[in-house]
Amino acid sequence: MRRSKLTGTEQGFTLIELLLVMVIMGIMLAVIVPRAWRANVDAKYTLVRQNCTELASFAGSWAEQSLLAQEENDNCSLLNYYIALAGNKAGTPTAFLDKHRGCWIAQSGGNWTGSVSLAVFGRTGLPENTVDEIIDPSKLPRNPFNGASVFVGANNPSANTGVGKVVPGAICCVGFPEVTGASDFTTFALLFQGTDSTTTNPKNVGGHNLPSSSFYAGQSGNDGLGGVRNGVFMARLN
Repeated sequence: MRRSKLTGTEQGFTLIELLLVMVIMGIMLAVIVPRAWRANVDAKYTLVRQNCTELASFAGSWAEQSLLAQEENDNCSLLNYYIALAGNKAGTPTAFLDKHRGCWIAQSGGNWTGSVSLAVFGRTGLPENTVDEIIDPSKLPRNPFNGASVFVGANNPSANTGVGKVVPGAICCVGFPEVTGASDFTTFALLFQGTDSTTTNPKNVGGHNLPSSSFYAGQSGNDGLGGVRNGVFMARLN
């Protein structure tokens, strides 16, 4: 309200003044809201990376514990356990090294969660447990995009709704075979989906590339080892 200098009576704001205020507020919202949303999403990606770092550590502990617990006559190496985590279902490590693999860590029935059902080459029996079983339940990482444990079905894109659904923050374990000239190495990493992801299959079946559209910016097998290294490093073994 304003007071007139001539009459001393109170007057309301004019329509032009109100419109001007609304325009200014609209401009401010148009600038602030997208930036705030982007900052919120970026913060969630940071948390996902932190989850991956923790999971890489847990996976390493699981692989080492499983190696120590195997039978004396087993000839399974640490590499074989990581290959299993990356989704190898072939009979030998060589078959795995011929192509990239990808396994969503929320995939039930794998060696990340659920029941132990993925055999490890060189071991006579299945591992005693899965990765999630060696983690304190109170410390299970959660996907910041949906609040669910990273190991539950809601974070398995290839199974959601029965037909596959992109899940920002869902994590996949991959292996990338290298040829160094002297010996063969495989780099293992954790990649994750983003809000711009468009596919749910973590591997190109029958090919040698992990689809870039499955994962967050720059994380894929399409760009060679560099694309995998854009994820969170787990191990490099031969």
